[in-house]
Parts: sequence; C-alpha cells; structure tokens
Amino acid sequence: MGQIIAIQNMLLSGNILLLLLGGMQGLLLCILFLRKKAYQQGYGFLLLYLCVMIAQIVFKILDKLWMMQHINSVYQVSYVLPFLYGPLAWFFARKIKKPQQGFRLRDGLHFVPFFLGLSFLFEIPWHFIAWMRDWSGLVVQLTMLAAYHFYALRSLEQCSQVERMKWVRQFVVHSWWICSVISTLMVLMYQTNPTLAVLRFGFLLLTGFIYWVSYSALQQPGLFFWVENGQNGHSAASRPEKKYANSTLKEQEASRIATALEQLAANGALKDPSLTVEKLADLVHTNRHLLSQVLNERLGQSFFEYINGWRVAEAQRLLRDPAQSHLKIAAIAYDAGFNSLSVFNDVFKKQTGQTPSQFRKLSLEVAS
Repeated sequence: MGQIIAIQNMLLSGNILLLLLGGMQGLLLCILFLRKKAYQQGYGFLLLYLCVMIAQIVFKILDKLWMMQHINSVYQVSYVLPFLYGPLAWFFARKIKKPQQGFRLRDGLHFVPFFLGLSFLFEIPWHFIAWMRDWSGLVVQLTMLAAYHFYALRSLEQCSQVERMKWVRQFVVHSWWICSVISTLMVLMYQTNPTLAVLRFGFLLLTGFIYWVSYSALQQPGLFFWVENGQNGHSAASRPEKKYANSTLKEQEASRIATALEQLAANGALKDPSLTVEKLADLVHTNRHLLSQVLNERLGQSFFEYINGWRVAEAQRLLRDPAQSHLKIAAIAYDAGFNSLSVFNDVFKKQTGQTPSQFRKLSLEVAS
C-alpha cells in the first residue's frame, strides 16, 4: 500500500511539474508576442486565448482543496473559462481574414455566457455554475465550442494568405478537440470525484498545445511576426538590407535559386495549391530563409506575392485563350493553383483591377 501511495504521489508531482512547464512556456510566448507586437498583425485574440489557457493551468496547479476552503469564489472561475475558448478562436480567425476589422460593441455579446458564469461573484442568486458542472451544461458547452470553431474554419475559406491560413486552420482544429476534451474532463471529474481522479492527467493536453504553438512560432516566425505587405504597411522589399545584413548567401547561389524558380514556374510546379515556402525551398534545394532573401532582394516580392503573381499570370493566359472559353472561371482558378474561387477573385482584381469575367470578356473581344 505504501508503494502505491508513493507512486501516486510521484505521478501527481510529475503532472504538476509538466503543467507548470506549460504555464511558464505560455507566459514566455505571450511576452514574445507582446515584444514583437504580433497583436498588430491579427494575433491579439491568440494572445488572449493563451492567457485563458494559462489561467486554466494555474487553477489545476494550485491546491484544489485549499482554494475551495479559503477562496472558493476564485476557484469557481475555472469552471467558466471554457466559455472563452470558442469566441476567442473565432475572433482570431476573423481577424486573420480581415485585419482591418476592429472589435465592435456588439461583439461583446459573445462573452455573455462567461459573464453569466461570474454572477456568483456578485451574489446573484443564479445557479449557472452548478448547471455548468452537470451533463446538460456540458452538452451546451460542447455545442458552443463546435459552433464557434466551425464558423472559424468557415471564415478562413476566404483568406488569401495561404500559408498563414493553413496554420490557423490547424490551430482551430486542435483548439476544438482539446477544449472539448478539457470541458468533458472537468465535468467528469466533478461528477465522479474522487473515483476518476486520474483524469487530471488529461489537462496535460494544455501543455502540449502551448508547446505546439511555441514550436510553430520558432519554426515559422513569418506566420506570427511578418505580414505579406510588411509591418506598418511597408513592403518586404523595402527592408532587405537590414533584414539580411548577416546573411551568408553568395551571388552564385542566389543566381542558382533564381534560375531554379524560373524552371519550376515553367514546369507548372507553382500550381500546387498546397505549396508552402518550406516546400518551395525544398524544390530548389535551399532553406526558407535563403529563398525568402532571393525573392525579396531580386524580385522585390514576398513568397505570397510571388506565388499569387505567377498564378494570376497563368490565369490571364487561360482567360485570353479562345480555346479555353468553354471553361468556367472556377475551373481556371483551380488550374492556376488557387484552392478557393473567392480568394482567386480577390487576388485577381487586386492585381489587375478587373474581375476574371471582365478580363476574359475584354480579352476575347480584342482577339476577335
């Protein structure tokens, strides 16, 4: 019996340690986002999301019995935190899609369930917390999480930043299932206490999720701290000297990469809708940093500008061709490498000043 208790204590200590590491990593990541001003590039809601997750971890680290006996009202906050994940994930996705869109007063309505849950702090005679820890409350929580994350994914379908959109979609999917699991665990632990106390180890998903976001920030910093048109409206090409001051790229290697890009474009490799800067770097046998330097310094373009520019040019060629007049605009968009018709229309009009239909009509009229 003594050995079993010792093992249980050891596992509990390990669980607390891993949660603590997750909380500390989340705090460091938040500091990094603040220092890099990532919130100016659409990541403000991600910052708030991480703060909620850190708070969730803190509540699990602190002694539950001590908190319930001394500051029970504060501990009850942990039960309403899941109501924040869905709205924050959706606002994050919306901000990525439309960076210029601010937070409106009516947007605060999405946080009403959370504030209803805090009613006990003001001694309002509602039993929201007790209901939330019941199975019916869990069903509502899971439904809300599914709805918010579904609409977050829907909003990303019209995002023109392909690489960033891909990561944010992964974030939304992971957020949905992890938050759903955490909500379920909280209700299960409350309803079965202390029989299924082992479920507390499930909260390590929060630590894993935070480390995944941190890994992404280290491996793909351009997703978080760099935008297509550069910070404060300046293009990436306007800052190459400072950005690549310590680069080891030789002129001969830069010429080889540029030539390889031309060959890939000629062979149609840029039509791949899943193409990322990492995948393109592999195709030209270099790394993403040297590839970005060649694109910025030699072509004066970012990765997204280069890819979209080539795809629009390919679409223009198809739209001008009378032999392709039977093809629908959507078919031409997909043939050129776009995976969304709405994105194709937006990018095409931005670069040409015309919609694809207008461009085809005028081109065919001139040809005839």
